[in-house]
Amino acid sequence: MARVSTTTGGGPESPGFERYPLGTVLFANAMAWAIYGIGFSLMARHGAGPALIYAACCLWVEFRVLTKSCRNCWYYGRRCGFGKGKLCALLFPKGDPADFLRKDITWWDIVPDFAVGLLPVVAGAVLLVRGFSWTLLGLVLLLLFLTTAGNALVRGVLVCSHCRQRELGCPAQKLFEKNK
Repeated sequence: MARVSTTTGGGPESPGFERYPLGTVLFANAMAWAIYGIGFSLMARHGAGPALIYAACCLWVEFRVLTKSCRNCWYYGRRCGFGKGKLCALLFPKGDPADFLRKDITWWDIVPDFAVGLLPVVAGAVLLVRGFSWTLLGLVLLLLFLTTAGNALVRGVLVCSHCRQRELGCPAQKLFEKNK
């Protein structure tokens, strides 16, 4: 079933959104920043060093996505579900859209993305073993929820299912469909 575009020029024949609704972009980013913020908070309880390393890892993951994917995406210069198409156009020159389609993603490629959500869960579990706290348990469980069910909601329902690049070809979609 074709999806209706949210901008002028689109119609029932348009696959996916030409420009994502602002609410979707804000929600997707709120989820990401909540994961990073809670993760940073948990890592900071181990000291400034682990917290700064964690923050650097989060920045590296974002930089990697912008330079390796967003530059070559159909949404370059447009408002994608994560708002990175516009951001990327401000920071980096446009890449080759054919590179996006040629890219082959493996589970090893997405380990850093999972790590920024799950390493702080492990760090939080270590803290819980050292000294139980309901607040700490709440943060760990919230982070675990956001990195699993929260990300599944954002990617599976709000963003990826309406993505024009997905219709053209998405290496991440190919990876996840192999495992169904």
